[in-house]
Amino acid sequence: MTQTTGSTVSKDRAREAMIRFMAAWEQGDLSAVDEVFAEDLVYHGPPFPDMDRDGLRDFVAAFRSGFSGIHVQVHEHVVDGATSVHRWTAEADLSGTTPLLPGVEPTGNHASADGAHVLHWTGDRVSEAWHIGDWLGWLTKAGVLPPAPGIGG
Repeated sequence: MTQTTGSTVSKDRAREAMIRFMAAWEQGDLSAVDEVFAEDLVYHGPPFPDMDRDGLRDFVAAFRSGFSGIHVQVHEHVVDGATSVHRWTAEADLSGTTPLLPGVEPTGNHASADGAHVLHWTGDRVSEAWHIGDWLGWLTKAGVLPPAPGIGG
């Protein structure tokens, strides 16, 4: 594992950590959360409340209970000092129920969305994360929300 020094993170460590975190989403390997994120993590994922590390594990597990075939492709990694940014595209099928979408039945629809993670590093672990994604587009494609007027039709 590549270590960070001082107030910087190496591009290799940032890339390695993001790819490892994607294993939590894709394969359900929640140990990746502990490997990547610091014990005092603050994970921002609007519109959801801020999460600590336990909350993030629960969030990923809840997401996976409703969505299957999850695949995330990370397109680029940018590192500046103790901050890294990772742009990605995610896709999955709404094939089950999830406490994140109470009362929503599986549609079988395929959803995809683009997004990014902005990660702030302390040593070789992420202490603060911003998950910025197209939740409106995701839920529309999943069949949970109707398309906005004049879009896609």
